[in-house]
Amino acid sequence: MKTKAILQFENVTFHYDKIILQQFYCSFTEKGIYCILGKSGCGKTTFLKLISGLLTPQHGTITHNAKKISFLFQENRLLPWLTVLDNMLTVSKDKAYCLHTLEQLDLFDIKKKLPHELSGGMLRRVALAKALVYDGDIFLLDEPFTGIDVERKQKIIPFLQKKLLDKICIVITHNIAEANALSSHLYELQKHSLIEIKNNIL
Repeated sequence: MKTKAILQFENVTFHYDKIILQQFYCSFTEKGIYCILGKSGCGKTTFLKLISGLLTPQHGTITHNAKKISFLFQENRLLPWLTVLDNMLTVSKDKAYCLHTLEQLDLFDIKKKLPHELSGGMLRRVALAKALVYDGDIFLLDEPFTGIDVERKQKIIPFLQKKLLDKICIVITHNIAEANALSSHLYELQKHSLIEIKNNIL
């Protein structure tokens, strides 16, 4: 019996001035964290935007059963006039949940600060926290660890793994060590499909 896909690309073609995906197919049938690697310009961010509906393919279909999608963009996209906590509360009204997430990402002590008062790594963690509390059915995380030091990454990864256990989460990264630590599902994005990376070596 064929397993029903949770997320699927069928015969998808997308191009700007050049073709990014051509007759592209992929299917996700199990929940979990999937790390996608690939050369710069191969279409990794475009892949996420197609899933989210921010972009529409010129040909083919993309199907999923998500009612909400949490998207962590490459840009942090925080509202500069709001505190860290108030930025969180724009996507979740559960203050206790927001505070718990900030604590897990070592941000609790800066909850009343404004974005311009924070370092790059802190801003990235706040943006990640905001994506997490939005609590989608599918999570799309584009370079989630940019600017975050190794020690903090090691603390954040187990929290992400627990939080995203029953979700589909697609993580874009250039860092093979991050991908190995976060998930056993590693793929390289190519024009026609996702290619599984054997033995976790790119």
